[in-house]
Amino acid sequence: MCRSERYCLILAFVLAIGLRLIGIHSREIQYDDAFSIFLARQNLGEIINGTAADTMPPLYYFLLHFWQKISDQLVFMRLLSVGLSLFGWLIAVDLTRRMFGSWTAITAGILIAVAPLQIYHSQDLRMYALLMTGQLAYYWFFYRIFEESEKRTGFWAGLIISGSVAMYSHALGGFGLIWGNIYLLLKKRWDDQLRLIKAQLIIGLVYLPWAFLLPGQIAKVQTAFWTPKPGIVEIFHALILFHANLPLKGVILPICAVLSAQVFSVVIWELWKARNEKSSMALLTLIFLGFPLLLIVISYLMQPVFVTRVFILSSVMYSVIAARIIVLRWKRGIGTFLFGGFLLAAVLSLPSLYTYNEFPRSPFRQAVAYLNLPQNSDGFVLHDNKLSYFPMRFYDENHNAAFLADEPGSPNDTLAMASQQAMGIYPVEEYISLLAGKERFFFIVFQKSIDEYAEVGANHPVLEVLSTQYALTKHTLIGDLEIYEYMRRP
Repeated sequence: MCRSERYCLILAFVLAIGLRLIGIHSREIQYDDAFSIFLARQNLGEIINGTAADTMPPLYYFLLHFWQKISDQLVFMRLLSVGLSLFGWLIAVDLTRRMFGSWTAITAGILIAVAPLQIYHSQDLRMYALLMTGQLAYYWFFYRIFEESEKRTGFWAGLIISGSVAMYSHALGGFGLIWGNIYLLLKKRWDDQLRLIKAQLIIGLVYLPWAFLLPGQIAKVQTAFWTPKPGIVEIFHALILFHANLPLKGVILPICAVLSAQVFSVVIWELWKARNEKSSMALLTLIFLGFPLLLIVISYLMQPVFVTRVFILSSVMYSVIAARIIVLRWKRGIGTFLFGGFLLAAVLSLPSLYTYNEFPRSPFRQAVAYLNLPQNSDGFVLHDNKLSYFPMRFYDENHNAAFLADEPGSPNDTLAMASQQAMGIYPVEEYISLLAGKERFFFIVFQKSIDEYAEVGANHPVLEVLSTQYALTKHTLIGDLEIYEYMRRP
């Protein structure tokens, strides 16, 4: 790599760092973030119990547990995901360099640096940056072993460790590791296939202790999980997320939607034209397209698992494919169009990522500040559900508050009893007796929830009950959080 190429690569890395640090303090947390924080505070045994009853393996919570021991400040906690995302960026760029050379690696580095999906999950207090890094490392070692014929034992150990990391990061992590097998199968490389399967058996043995808990997690997914079966809307939604952030408002949404469709169509067409070329594009295409298609099939045959967040690896491979096409077709104008399309979609949509403050990332800090005003600080707070209670509890754990339990068996009933026990956080089943004797209290509900009841011609049931038994003294709207203040009737 010459000096100019190194400088360009460094600039791309600096861009990736900068975009992942913007808004890291001001961005609101949401329920999932707060869940991770509260669970990671517990000892390792409680974390295992809490995650065993949930739908995710415990590795990310272990890492966050030890990370919080250094500092439990929000910015510092987010740096864990930022660091994992940047480590994944380095792996992806080096893999691209080995496959296609320096300029494709630089281009891929820029596309991954500005990708809204990557930036979003680099600031999440969730396991998706860890999942991506584990899967990318797995395919880096796969390429070194099977395409560059590296026979060092350390590469096999790296393959096994990174595959185990992916498996222990996300319940669907294993589905991202099978595409090397399919690649070798299509190439009819039977000896290599056997060697890979032996390594995967070791990964399976490492995963075996957690595999015993899978039946309970599968049952949890089948009885209470919010993911719908993917239709045209969900698939197009995923396609847009490969280029732009969602949600978007006003004219930005149709512009980014059309731009995403055009860029995606050109990439697919160029892939089709190059289908007979012998290169690493086949492996990248399997991961990019195969993974989402597999989850669509599973969603219809078994249980809906079409979760766009787990396409974070596919998003990286898509960027690498696009980078290769950009470099090869630059002089013909196709590369210029693709590169400009990726950058324009990012530029138009990233402001919404950094400034978004609606459900589920509502202005919780502002609501907490309002409740801590001298005239409000002595009031009990009842939350309509866990989605507002968890984030606001993170910002103020001393406030006297509770939240209503989810309807049993509903798609929202996702907080398992073992998770509640691990964190020591429990909902209330019946709120009338809880409010008995209280002279004054607040009720917090998302505007979205009220609107959903209004769409079917009904009033919010809790508000309806409270209005008949208590006197509403004040109604405050903070973002999309409705705060009702009640007094006991004389």
